[in-house]
Amino acid sequence: MDQQLKYTDILTRLMRDEEQYQPINGPRIVSVCDPEKGQFLLVAAGWQNGRHINRILFHAQLADGTVIIESDKTEEGLKPLLIEAGIRAEDFLSSKDYNQSQSAQIAA
Repeated sequence: MDQQLKYTDILTRLMRDEEQYQPINGPRIVSVCDPEKGQFLLVAAGWQNGRHINRILFHAQLADGTVIIESDKTEEGLKPLLIEAGIRAEDFLSSKDYNQSQSAQIAA
């Protein structure tokens, strides 16, 4: 299986699995997966204590076989679960590191 496709499947499956853990009270956890554009998110949306909540809990991009973690505000962090599911540790970058490597390529 192509690595990009494998990583897409892993990210989608993990987002769907994490969506199953709903809080008893508070906003719903929703997974948003766009494999074509390589975007994978977990979002908390709804009402809590009379206030509307709309928060990104996790956001990863998949580009050229690299998983770019834009944000991970989950309790335990999802990177270890992604590695356990089959994404190689060396195929992760933070968004800062990814943006710096893209800038370096443009400058070269």
